[in-house]
Amino acid sequence: MMIVEIHKSPSGEILSLMAADHAGFADEGEDIICAAASTLVYTAIASLEKLCGLEDFYRITEDHDGDTVPFTEIILPDKNLTEEQHSTSQIIMKTIETGFIQLQESTDEDYDQSFIQIREIIDDK
Repeated sequence: MMIVEIHKSPSGEILSLMAADHAGFADEGEDIICAAASTLVYTAIASLEKLCGLEDFYRITEDHDGDTVPFTEIILPDKNLTEEQHSTSQIIMKTIETGFIQLQESTDEDYDQSFIQIREIIDDK
């Protein structure tokens, strides 16, 4: 099962997103749930780079050999962002969060089984 953790501040701002593991819907390269999740992750990264000018805010470990767990982590900078960068990055991340929630809801409904789980974690730092 794919796990997606969305870390938020107590006020609801998204601080980071982590996605790990295989959905297990189909074999690697044929799994439509993993493909949808990858699309959401890469859209978030490209949008944060192009629309906010962010750099060095993510890491990706892909599973090319079957021996590793696919893993992605997007961490928004907490300093040195303009108000516009901050606002735009929140819109992007909340849009991606909505996409993951819809993906979970539709797979649970369509296949009566959970292939992806979204967890919201409140970081009270």
